[in-house]
Amino acid sequence: MVQTVTATISSQQLVVGDGVRTENVKPTTNTAYKRGDLIAISAANVATHPAINSGVVGAWHAICAVDMTAAQSTAHVNAGLEMPIYVQGAFDVAVVTVNGTALTTGQYDAVRAQAETNKIELRKVVGG
Repeated sequence: MVQTVTATISSQQLVVGDGVRTENVKPTTNTAYKRGDLIAISAANVATHPAINSGVVGAWHAICAVDMTAAQSTAHVNAGLEMPIYVQGAFDVAVVTVNGTALTTGQYDAVRAQAETNKIELRKVVGG
């Protein structure tokens, strides 16, 4: 007897390739970050969340590498500490977020186009 098995494969892995490179930035006081958040970096090397206007994600430069609560970011700033970010590598576009919120599929192309400028590859992972 022949049976057909159907299954759905899903991936929640942020990093999906080799060649990942990290650097450090200063967090913004009283700001929570989630691993996978797209972040903008100011000329003073301070991380902020990009704005979303009419569904369009604003300029961003890197991806947050760790979870950090608002209290932790304030403690880091007060102690002169920084947080790690991803500045290069391949990542699953379905797993990256803005301020902890997943991107919509309508935001993927524009975010992926900007990623190339940032030396970051946002892949569409099969099953993701």
